[in-house]
Amino acid sequence: MSKETRFCPFMRKLTREHWRTAQDRVAESYKDRFGKCIGEKCMAYENGRCKRLEREGTQ
Repeated sequence: MSKETRFCPFMRKLTREHWRTAQDRVAESYKDRFGKCIGEKCMAYENGRCKRLEREGTQ
């Protein structure tokens, strides 16, 4: 993975898996991951900065 890759907390991806155990019970697994920053394509991105993160930092 590139060192320049940035992750965006607003592009989160939640995945859920279900499977059966040996005792015929259902088990679940949740994975919460940040998505990659899409940069200029994002409507909250301007002049090389994320406006959403700037707004949170000032409050």
